[in-house]
Amino acid sequence: MKKKIIKVARKSAWILAVKVVILTGLCLILALVAHVPTSVTSDDLLVFKNDLNIESLQHPQTFADEITAIKTIQHRVFVKAPMGPGIPDFQPREPLDLMQKRQGLCFDRSRTLDKALKYIGLPSRHVYLLFRQGRGFWGALIHYGQSSHAITEVKTSKGWMFVDSNSEWIGLTRDGQVVNADDVWKRTSEFDSIPAYLKDPWWAIRGMYSRKGKLYPPYIIFPNMNLPDFFSWLIWG
Repeated sequence: MKKKIIKVARKSAWILAVKVVILTGLCLILALVAHVPTSVTSDDLLVFKNDLNIESLQHPQTFADEITAIKTIQHRVFVKAPMGPGIPDFQPREPLDLMQKRQGLCFDRSRTLDKALKYIGLPSRHVYLLFRQGRGFWGALIHYGQSSHAITEVKTSKGWMFVDSNSEWIGLTRDGQVVNADDVWKRTSEFDSIPAYLKDPWWAIRGMYSRKGKLYPPYIIFPNMNLPDFFSWLIWG
């Protein structure tokens, strides 16, 4: 009887292990399919040269130059595409699409900011802000209608800095310190001013673009992510 119980337990363990391996493999395949690349394309170059005119901002040499370039790009993106109805779900939202739409929401403008900052030589990454609203991380992640925001982090000579996509605001304190996406809501008193929607606590998920897979091809029901940025955050963040 005891041997039979052990045999059944071993068989169940093997079945469970096989299921876990299959599920993990399926998730990895879907993640690869839903991967969002960050490379600058030929269409992006046309936008940066003709619409945003940021050629002269390339390769800033000092921290002051970096801040000037970041603010200039942010301002020009808002001039070309101010707040308005976002690009509909299941449609592309690359810089060229935003310039044609001439208006958008945070997840539209942040994509252009990500790429434009990378184009001038400043490392950048997309950040998904998941507001806490009294829930734990996993509860907030799967809760339909949970508030979120899309922003950009740019790597300056003083470290990673928050760059907003709904207002012309950056994570630079009154005494010149850069603040990343993890800490903005924790250090609100250090800024001369800050948008009200950035004062509530959140989790900053690097590399995630959409929880539902509706914003980037192939538009499947699986989160859109840039895998290097996401797994770097998952491991180190």
